[in-house]
Amino acid sequence: MKKTFLAFATVSTLVLFSCKDKAKEGSADSTTSSTEQTASGSDTKAATNEPKTYKVTFSPDTLYLGKGKELFVKIKNAKAVALQDPDGKSEGIEFTYDLELTNKNPVGGNSVFFTPGDSRLTLDNGNNITQYTGVGNGVDAESTKDITGITYNIPAGAKPKALNLFHDGTRVAVAVTVE
Repeated sequence: MKKTFLAFATVSTLVLFSCKDKAKEGSADSTTSSTEQTASGSDTKAATNEPKTYKVTFSPDTLYLGKGKELFVKIKNAKAVALQDPDGKSEGIEFTYDLELTNKNPVGGNSVFFTPGDSRLTLDNGNNITQYTGVGNGVDAESTKDITGITYNIPAGAKPKALNLFHDGTRVAVAVTVE
């Protein structure tokens, strides 16, 4: 009985692996040839479907906030992507960045809570807009935390000019350049 079961298991395993190898070989050949055929024809189409991205720079990209300059802020990972409807008409820009917050209070001191919802993005047309997404974060004394995914939806025909950050009765304006 044991010999029969062992022989059956061995034969089943061999059949299983031999079928998989043949299927992989056949599918690999057909996949490669179809990929080669479609790649040359779709290069121009894929390039036109890619959203337009802009280079974003902040000046300065680091700053202090708070009456006692207890919060050190670094702006990073900024990106701007053009939004378009299916017809190609501009619907504005999605502007996203991250913040790295460092609490400069000594150990045993107060924690700091920063809310990006209090910040304002000044546009080149003079309007100020608030964030679309992003949440605040508390930072313990002598520690660093990140706030990621702060997003603004900029209306069509406008570009950001300055980012105004607020904390503890202080305000710092950071110049924004989108190219």
